[in-house]
Amino acid sequence: MAWHPHLWHPTTQVATSQEPLRVQSARGSELELSDGRRLIDAISSWWVTLHGHGEPTIAAAIARQAHVLEQVIFANFSHEPAEQLATRLSALTGLQRLFFSDNGSTAVEVALKIAWQWWRNQGSDRHQLIAFEGAYHGDTFGAMALGDRSLFTQPYGELLFDVARVAWPHSHWHNDSVEEREQQALGQLELALETPTVAVIFEPLIQGASGMRVVRPAFLRAVADRVQAAGALLIADEVFTGFGRTGALFACQKAGIQPDLMALSKGLT
Repeated sequence: MAWHPHLWHPTTQVATSQEPLRVQSARGSELELSDGRRLIDAISSWWVTLHGHGEPTIAAAIARQAHVLEQVIFANFSHEPAEQLATRLSALTGLQRLFFSDNGSTAVEVALKIAWQWWRNQGSDRHQLIAFEGAYHGDTFGAMALGDRSLFTQPYGELLFDVARVAWPHSHWHNDSVEEREQQALGQLELALETPTVAVIFEPLIQGASGMRVVRPAFLRAVADRVQAAGALLIADEVFTGFGRTGALFACQKAGIQPDLMALSKGLT
């Protein structure tokens, strides 16, 4: 199967990559290709499919809802499924309100805009944003700016705003102790927080896209304490970690922290 002449595949170099694997159907954890081969979908279709492909209960619920109401403008309109979901997620996350967006990148964009405008509404002109080295928060411009620079962000460098960065003290390929790495990172965070800060954004417990780089819950609790003491807002990007991927429903719960804002997608989608 050759490359389709009208499709552009994301993060794919069409000129040098092998032809795409054409998926005919999927069930559970397996993908069936057009040539009959079956593959395990080990990446859960970019970490989206938590419950397996073709799950009967989910498919039936989608079909029922499509016959009742598939979509309606959400400005000055509302509907029961959205209200039920907002109520349940509020109780599960400990956060008061839910803002529906489109995907993980725009969830991060919305959280960023909420944090930025919150300070403007207080009459504050603080502008610093803090993120962690190795972070990935999405591919829209604000999310790219918050994430670590890479081959994929390089063409847009002049369009991305500046972000203060501190170390992510993961355990891979280091000779010093985890305690030493954590103290160095916390020292960098304290120094950065001396500048009035809008928000600190982080991926709780594990940075997925940069290589499954794990930190300890105690480190995140120390981060949350310092952010709160500095009066900045704490944004948890749970797009990858949310809905059970770390053992708890949300990684923040496993770490024992309560963010001010939480970005969700993938498993929620």
